[in-house]
Amino acid sequence: MRNPLRPINTPLLPVAILLVVVIVVIKVIGPDDQRVPDGQWTEAVVASVPADKPKTLQAFLLLTETGERRRCYIWKDERSQQLKAGDNLMVCISDGQFVRWDGWQRGGDGWNDISHLQRLRIKALVLREHLLQRIRMNVDDDEAQALIAAMVLGDKSALSRQQYDRFNMTGASHVLALSGLHLSIIYLLLTRLTLGRRRSWLIQILVLTAVWSYALLTGLPTSLVRAATMITVYGLFSLGGRRRASLNVLCFTAIIMLLFDRSALFDVGFQLSFMAMLGILLFVPLMESWVSARWMMEHRILSWVLSLLMVSVAAQMGTAPLVAYYFGRFSTWFLVTNIIVIPLTTLLLYAALASFILPVIGSVAVAVAHVMNKALDTMTTWPLASVEGLHPSVLQVAMCYVVVAAVYVLLTYSRASARYR
Repeated sequence: MRNPLRPINTPLLPVAILLVVVIVVIKVIGPDDQRVPDGQWTEAVVASVPADKPKTLQAFLLLTETGERRRCYIWKDERSQQLKAGDNLMVCISDGQFVRWDGWQRGGDGWNDISHLQRLRIKALVLREHLLQRIRMNVDDDEAQALIAAMVLGDKSALSRQQYDRFNMTGASHVLALSGLHLSIIYLLLTRLTLGRRRSWLIQILVLTAVWSYALLTGLPTSLVRAATMITVYGLFSLGGRRRASLNVLCFTAIIMLLFDRSALFDVGFQLSFMAMLGILLFVPLMESWVSARWMMEHRILSWVLSLLMVSVAAQMGTAPLVAYYFGRFSTWFLVTNIIVIPLTTLLLYAALASFILPVIGSVAVAVAHVMNKALDTMTTWPLASVEGLHPSVLQVAMCYVVVAAVYVLLTYSRASARYR
């Protein structure tokens, strides 16, 4: 007979496996010492659209001799302003990232030395820049233009400091960073367009190809790679009608990403993305058990709002300590914020993507962007909109997660014992 105090489906094994892999990544695998030394000429390929800075152009260069992808600052002049993604160069880098006016020239055969995936990423960046140009041409308002570019294509270069502060103070910054929210919206739209034929191999392959194409178009940010990998596994599971092991999939995704790029472990986006998803997968099922399924079916609108609140609270429990550590703030109105911005994000994303085919729909995306900016601007004036000046130590952050884990264990045991009363 099962012990009534034993938690049901306790997800300790996948988390333990992930922790072992993280320890191996940190302790066993040493840093990659293969690096082009300063002052040495080498072949390179421009792997990003050059970004304009006051005195330089910022661009990622693929150094084909070692396979490095290094952020570099190229002296800005008439010659360097003609550079574009995919150009072959011979470069001489100083101080690890600076390229003088005489430290580069066109030439070399770097394009033929890079992988097919790297070429595909560069071609996707060129297409992304073309779409960004269309947004700039069709949207006159600077704030709306910057918001649409950030939320649809992941380009945040045009966002003003005021816009950043507005989203950070209200706890809505997660919609600026392309994440599982955006990819889930697109995946949901695509699966609905299949008219119930999602268990067809051909349909599922087409949907997943579209998902990965969008991730590639936006530059493969960490959060989208995580979401695309999880959606891919979900899609394959759905073909056989199997039960979806969400927590196992999350840990599997983290392991795969760390094996391919161990430096991702120290990326803020990687940490926030996985901790948010971990909080959702752990706490949302517990909170859903407090409400009867019959009530959820009878009150569709209220159940949608309640589900949104549950996801928001769960994600906040997973990320709040890290947000306080890295950004020094806590947004107190995050529940209200998510009720407002998530529906608007869905509408904006659909309208903006449709506008690439039918430009007339772009006015809907602009109107939604205005509403979102206005709503968040109003929320920043509310009392205690953001608690500032939080600077916890690493130990304090760890202790916060110990408390979160204790709350999870307590709730799990409470649910298990309630089932056997």
